[in-house]
Amino acid sequence: MFELARIFRSGMVLQRDKRIAVWGTAAPSHIVTVSIQEQSGSAAADDSGFWRITLDPLETSENEVMTAACGDRVITLTDVAVGDVWFCGGQSNMEFHMMFDADFDEEKPKCADPLLRFFDYPEVSYPEQLNEADYWVHYGFWRKAEPRQLRRFSAVAYYFAKRIRKETGVPVGLIGCNWGGTPICAWMPRQAVLDNGGAVYVEDYEKALEGLDLEDYEKRFRKDPNSQRADQLADPVMNEMMFGATIPQLMEKMAKRGIEMPAPETWGPVIGPKWNCRPGGLYDSMVLPLAPYGIRGFLWYQGETDGEMHPEPYRQLFSALIGHWRELWGETLPFLFVQAEPLERWMDTTGENCIPIREAQQAVADTVENVGMAVITDAGMRYDIHPKKKRPVGERLALLALNKSYGRPGLLCEAPRLSELSVENGALTLRFGYSGGGLYLSDTTPYGDPAPKTCAGWLRVFRNGAELDGSTLFPSAQGDTLILRSAAFRIGDSFRAELALTGWYQVPLYNSAGIPARPGMIETI
Repeated sequence: MFELARIFRSGMVLQRDKRIAVWGTAAPSHIVTVSIQEQSGSAAADDSGFWRITLDPLETSENEVMTAACGDRVITLTDVAVGDVWFCGGQSNMEFHMMFDADFDEEKPKCADPLLRFFDYPEVSYPEQLNEADYWVHYGFWRKAEPRQLRRFSAVAYYFAKRIRKETGVPVGLIGCNWGGTPICAWMPRQAVLDNGGAVYVEDYEKALEGLDLEDYEKRFRKDPNSQRADQLADPVMNEMMFGATIPQLMEKMAKRGIEMPAPETWGPVIGPKWNCRPGGLYDSMVLPLAPYGIRGFLWYQGETDGEMHPEPYRQLFSALIGHWRELWGETLPFLFVQAEPLERWMDTTGENCIPIREAQQAVADTVENVGMAVITDAGMRYDIHPKKKRPVGERLALLALNKSYGRPGLLCEAPRLSELSVENGALTLRFGYSGGGLYLSDTTPYGDPAPKTCAGWLRVFRNGAELDGSTLFPSAQGDTLILRSAAFRIGDSFRAELALTGWYQVPLYNSAGIPARPGMIETI
């Protein structure tokens, strides 16, 4: 019965410079002692067999040995590193494996770094599910960055950690706790969902349960292959969906392989008491088992599903999730997240659904303490909800971390944002904050395609309420301003500029840190 929690394994990374918790199970009242770096801590298991020990701060190191002893049994963990650990949560774009990344073939042969490690928690929708399939073959242990293992790393997390390793030199551990297609309500306590404007999610779920034949549901759940996620890369249909750059290409590839496209309602387990999207479900089955493992902060990439379901309460729910996760870990830890990507359409999802989510995310970034938002207004794919280049995403999260968590307050990490609009005859000038050493317009997108030369598709300009033809407006960047020249600009008229406020766009405007402008609107007073 004496065991450590699953995350405590050989090869793990422990958080440096702060008190850390170690926990597990043992026979009630039995004494457990944990030792590392010449210190020890002891505790007795409670009546349920649970024990937890808090150790004093550890120094940065590698090749440590941790022992846990109870009676005459000793568990020895080797190759333990002490550095920085980041908790990586969200849905499919955080789950997105390196094997799907556009730069995987380039990155694979040069990825070896024994001090960059990844622990992926199994995708289970209720705690007991861990005992119903062999989840521990592919998950529940610490991987090192090496060619053989890289394919299963979260791509966003990998590129983030690679940059942090380069800048700090300390070991970096990543904890993957994510599941594609899940709404925010699944990742927070059920009562918190109700208390923060999310009653509609609870009502939807309870309505779906009305009249449900539990015996029949259990049979269907057991039969449904989506119910068990013991290997996320084993499903050929899901792999094709992740690889497909456009819907036509995806359909053609699947037809050639003789794979039938599943209906969207079949992409996840059937709705019922074990549904992975139920309010509070993944908080109980995936988040709680990992808390309060010592971490430096959180990375988060999620929101597309809420755009499809109920975008209205997202701002309040997102703020509440951040607060509850911090409360669970007992610290106001940095919370760094990715703003929803540009999109026109993917399957039955339209980019219009992401507009209110982006607005809510910006509001959270602007109002919640110690929060940072990575902007990717340049890095979406028009017909793919899973952009295939995750390098810029991870590196922009790393800039935020270096600024907010690693003592580099002068490092530019924020996206340019509209701050002022002025008009003179023949010219309209937009001024931006967070321009750094100056704005510039890129010739290409992160995918190597030509960037738009005009304002068409990313910057809408309205004169007296009527939209001007963006294809006739050629912007130029100078210092912290973007200048548009046209005979249509005259003093006395009213003007409004909307940047990236549609579903799909490609923003070619960057600050000196290579971060694209974030969505925004400004108008003459």
